[in-house]
Amino acid sequence: MAGSYRLFTLETWKNWDKSGKAEVVQMIKQQLKDDPDNPGLSKPNQGKDLSRALYELLSAIVRGHLRRDYARPLLTDMINWHPDMASQLVEVSTLLDLETSTIDRLSRNRDQLMALLKSLDADKLVKERLEIETLGEGGIVKNKKNFHTKQIKVKTKLFYKQQKFNLLREETEGYAKLITELNQDITDRVTPSSIIQVIRSLIGGFNLDPNRVLDLILESLESRPEQHQFYTGLLNQYPCESATISELLGFKLNNCSSSGKDAKGIYTTMALLIQANILQLSDIYAWLTPEDSSMTEDYHKEENEAREIARKVHVVSTKDKDKEKEKEKEKEEEEKDKDDQRNHEKYKSNQKIQLCIALLKVGAWEHFVEISRRFPDYYLVSSPPVSQELCQLIHATIEPIYRKVCTLPSRLKGTIVELLNNPLAPRPSHTFNDVCTTIFPMLSILGPHLYHDPGLIYKVLRVARVALKQVKVATDGVRNTFYYDFLDVLDEALLPSLSMLDSNPCLAEEIWETLKIYPYQHRYKLYGRWKNETCTQHPLLVKHRARLLKKAKFIMMRITKETIKPVSRGIGKLTHNNPGPMFHYILIQVQLYDNLIGPVVDSFKYLTSLSYDVLGYCIVEILSENKDRIANDAMAISPWLQSLSSFCGAVYKKYIIDLGGILQFVANQLKAEKSIDLLIMREIVQKMGGTDTLEDLTSEQLDAMCGGELLRREAGQYQQERNTKRSSIRLKEALLENNLAIPLLLLMAQQRSSVVYNQTESPHLKLVGKLYDQCQDTMVQFGSYLFQVVTIEELNDRLPSIGALLSDCHINADVAFFLARPLFIHMLNSKYDELRRQDKGEKKLTLEQKKLRYIEACNEVFVPIVSSIRPHFSIKVWEDMDPSFFLTFWTLTMSDLEVPVHMYEKEIKKIDPNPSANKRKKEADRLLALKEKLQEEEKRQKEHVERVLARLQQEKDRWFMLRAARSPKNDTVTAFLQLCLFPRCTFTALDAIYCAKFVKMLHNLKTPNFSTLICYDRMYCDITYTVASCTEQEAHRYARFLLGTLETVMHWHASHTNYEKECANYPGFVTKYRVSRQEANDYVDYENYRHVVHKWHYKITKALVTCLESGDYIQIRNAILILQGIIQRFPAITNLAAVIEKRIEKVKVEERNRRNDLYVLANSYSGRLKAIKPNLMPETEFHIVPKRPQAAKAVNGTQENSHATSGNESKSTGETAESKVAKVGDVEMVVADSTNGDVDAKDDKEDKEVKKADVSSKSSKDKKEISEKKLTDDVEIKKEEKEKKEKDRDKKEEREEKSRKRSKESKRSKYEDEEYGETERDERSSGVIERSGEQRYIQYVINFNQDGTT
Repeated sequence: MAGSYRLFTLETWKNWDKSGKAEVVQMIKQQLKDDPDNPGLSKPNQGKDLSRALYELLSAIVRGHLRRDYARPLLTDMINWHPDMASQLVEVSTLLDLETSTIDRLSRNRDQLMALLKSLDADKLVKERLEIETLGEGGIVKNKKNFHTKQIKVKTKLFYKQQKFNLLREETEGYAKLITELNQDITDRVTPSSIIQVIRSLIGGFNLDPNRVLDLILESLESRPEQHQFYTGLLNQYPCESATISELLGFKLNNCSSSGKDAKGIYTTMALLIQANILQLSDIYAWLTPEDSSMTEDYHKEENEAREIARKVHVVSTKDKDKEKEKEKEKEEEEKDKDDQRNHEKYKSNQKIQLCIALLKVGAWEHFVEISRRFPDYYLVSSPPVSQELCQLIHATIEPIYRKVCTLPSRLKGTIVELLNNPLAPRPSHTFNDVCTTIFPMLSILGPHLYHDPGLIYKVLRVARVALKQVKVATDGVRNTFYYDFLDVLDEALLPSLSMLDSNPCLAEEIWETLKIYPYQHRYKLYGRWKNETCTQHPLLVKHRARLLKKAKFIMMRITKETIKPVSRGIGKLTHNNPGPMFHYILIQVQLYDNLIGPVVDSFKYLTSLSYDVLGYCIVEILSENKDRIANDAMAISPWLQSLSSFCGAVYKKYIIDLGGILQFVANQLKAEKSIDLLIMREIVQKMGGTDTLEDLTSEQLDAMCGGELLRREAGQYQQERNTKRSSIRLKEALLENNLAIPLLLLMAQQRSSVVYNQTESPHLKLVGKLYDQCQDTMVQFGSYLFQVVTIEELNDRLPSIGALLSDCHINADVAFFLARPLFIHMLNSKYDELRRQDKGEKKLTLEQKKLRYIEACNEVFVPIVSSIRPHFSIKVWEDMDPSFFLTFWTLTMSDLEVPVHMYEKEIKKIDPNPSANKRKKEADRLLALKEKLQEEEKRQKEHVERVLARLQQEKDRWFMLRAARSPKNDTVTAFLQLCLFPRCTFTALDAIYCAKFVKMLHNLKTPNFSTLICYDRMYCDITYTVASCTEQEAHRYARFLLGTLETVMHWHASHTNYEKECANYPGFVTKYRVSRQEANDYVDYENYRHVVHKWHYKITKALVTCLESGDYIQIRNAILILQGIIQRFPAITNLAAVIEKRIEKVKVEERNRRNDLYVLANSYSGRLKAIKPNLMPETEFHIVPKRPQAAKAVNGTQENSHATSGNESKSTGETAESKVAKVGDVEMVVADSTNGDVDAKDDKEDKEVKKADVSSKSSKDKKEISEKKLTDDVEIKKEEKEKKEKDRDKKEEREEKSRKRSKESKRSKYEDEEYGETERDERSSGVIERSGEQRYIQYVINFNQDGTT
């Protein structure tokens, strides 16, 4: 209880006699002294006042803290201190009466209050102000009923009984004079001050009723609202209260409502008085009907009806659709008519809506906002009269700035909107800042109901467009307020208003002209809110959306190739004003039925620019949904994504749609390490850029791709350039404007390196391979497109240096050089042209002089690049291979190595420039010019190839280093294979051909210190792991590479003449290198080369058979793909073909009805293999088969005793062979023995790696051994039967002869090894430097025989 005292405390009442009374007296007297005129008036921010002091004093008495008899003398004295003190005491008593009657815990103190009231000497005031129940309870009034009756009579007489004198119908002179004065012409001499003096005189002279005078003033204002400033000024000086005016106006308003009279003037009068602050809105609002709760209830009812309509759209009906459609149409028309009629009556009878209309008409904007806040958003403006009046207010406000910035031609004057003649109305906008502060809030309140005035929408858009074009970007990237505020206007008013209209393409285009100034990020955010939020917030928009979806379903059920024209018109009409829901439904259908892609894309030809942009957003939105992109148990890409990707490529190519959103989406997915969406990028680049992947090209097309640009365009691609020229330019501009060209390339390259590690955990390896191939193909496709359309200057400005690519961007060398190669070529050509121009006789330069200039240009350009590359690789790498060779390999292309003369001749023959009846002269001229261009290009290509070969001829001597004899020479070949050949041969199909040609080029150039024989042997020896680690596309490329090398190998194998001409005296086939020129090097002869080629064929067969018998899907698939790719050159021997055919038949049996794709592959290859079998040669024709000892005969799976004997003999011979070790790099090659002549070169290091690797388990090793044994047995039986007639004596002599040669060689090698440790000068004086490691390896390759000996 003590907490209720603020001025006094409980101690004050306890010590009343000592100090409490004095304290209370001092406080009250001080308050009376401070404000003697209004002592009881409370003041803000002041805790001490007289009312509070009296309240605490009387509360202490009522609650019993202070005895009544102690305080009574003080109360009696206080009444005499001030005339209003008795009134203040009674007022405080009424408050205590209220507290004790309503608060339960204080009700027990009510007796104390009654006693206190009796003790006060103010019965008259008490009876006047306290309730009747309190007076009766306290005994102040003896008979409550009689007192109440008497009170009513008195109040009626005082307040409601009208004096019957000087009424208008009786004596009219005073009122006549008053009406005359109020309705005279308003001039400068007639002012409110002068008229108020007249009114006062009339009231005094004729004793007029002041309320009636007030009523006449209001009626004058009602009849002359244009003079509102005069009458409001008059009312400001007239002594009246807001409540009195509200009673008068409320009475008149109700009278008009009951009689059916038009009350528009009364509402206008109310609005003017409210605007002038003469009439308080709260006072008059209480007189208006209906109640706020009933209006809110109507709004929620309308919302529920709209939701029910939207729900029924998704309900599938099984009734007769035609009849149901007719009934629904009739029902909709009836409901529309009823709604219009009902709404008109509702708005007319709604006094609050009529008041809002009047407020807007006079420009009382703030008071309208105050009323609108009482209801749900957009409820008041949903009434057409309110929204239309608000539009008129905005027209008047925006008119000055509109006429200022949007001038019309002199012949088009336009409709001039008059400004409001009201200083209290919103100020007309003369600047863009005025538009932000005044007009934008009005538009936000108006919302989607702006659709009632399309002309106003045009005005707002045109003003905004001018303002946005003048917006300047600050240094921190921030723009002014108008730029961001107008986004809210678009979101809340303009776009939703467009949805409310029926097919208005002109307005959609006008909105787009303004909206396109914003970047796609802002636009897409607006579209998202427009489609997903705004359309569900307004009942009218919900109904429009439901009707739209119903029509969309009707159209999509009838779309075919034959109905494109009428359907496209229907789609255009539906999407002009609300494209989002329509496109969303269409995209869902496209994902389900891919056969709709073509008709749907063709049917978009009547769309507006805004609709196209919304379509781009809808595509990105669909792709952003968290849908499963993997199907068939994580083994394939989902069909919906494939369909949507194909749709994207087609629609972006055909129509002008902003590509920024879809490109950024792909980039974001790559940043998130999700490469599956690259499918979209591939389709866009393929269809828009006309750049397809090189994987599906034929051999002739690949040959054409080795030529110049013109030949590549004419014969190397399927698509015609003219069909994609415009779309290609659009794609290029989108990439450069959004700065995504190089970032996308780098992200693809990084994702290509990590896709295997990121995707291996959950999906099947088949899908991982697909994703890797997709990433690789898309990167190459996208890079090729960029290099075609982007200038070198633009590329150079955006692409990091080769050093940054290798280090900062974490990109492998193959991709880094793929990206940087066009820059290097451009730098070289520019330098070459510059050097040529320095010569005076530039046009008279001979070919040799051009070669020298070219070599000089290469040296100037590539030396700095070599220096930048060197630090990014191990120092050990450059011990075997010069960095210049590394750069040369990665910068050259097929067009640098050879000219596809046959393709030029073929294309030139196709051209028939002779005019005929079917050809026009213009076409004939074009063909003739094309022919001349092709011939000129062929000539340039030949000169270029000669220059390149001259450069290579000069550089070849420093490519490979001279190594010590004890160092394994084949480290050079290993480094070449690891860093150059293998990474590039699986990069693209064209690179695979390039790698094969490059090895041949190294051989033809007679490159010092490079062994062609070792290089090919390392390629063919064991390709099992290479095959097993390839993806599907890499397997195709690797097969092309193998085919290219096999063509070279088999060309030399085909005839002794070819071999002698191209290999006999070449360094690549040297077995011993001698420094002294007095002695000739040792070379491999033709027959030994044929033995080596047979060994290579056997090794390839063995590796592929191992893969076929592994049972692993990837290995089997890759093995068959490689066999299909090299079938032109392999197999070439009948017995090896039989072994492969047997394994293929086994795969067909095992995989049928299990893994059908493998069965189809095996079946296809089996047919092709049978077709070439007649052309295969027996082993005796392939090479001279050495004689071997008679082998044992196997009968029904058992062997005779002679087999064991022969096996022991063979084993001992094999031990001799196994003692022979040939070193390749750091690897020891051991020659194994087998009775059928199979030689297995095992690698100790590879054995260790195989043990560590997870690729092969123990069971897979067992299978591999079984497969090898089966292969050995098959070949063994055939060889034994064929060579059984050979004599043991001849074989023994041959072995002894070879043993003697081997002994001599070993002694000589030992001597040379001891002597090699001396200084280089001593070695040169000895006349011979023999590379023992390489020599032994080559000798091992040459001495390979069918009996397992060397």
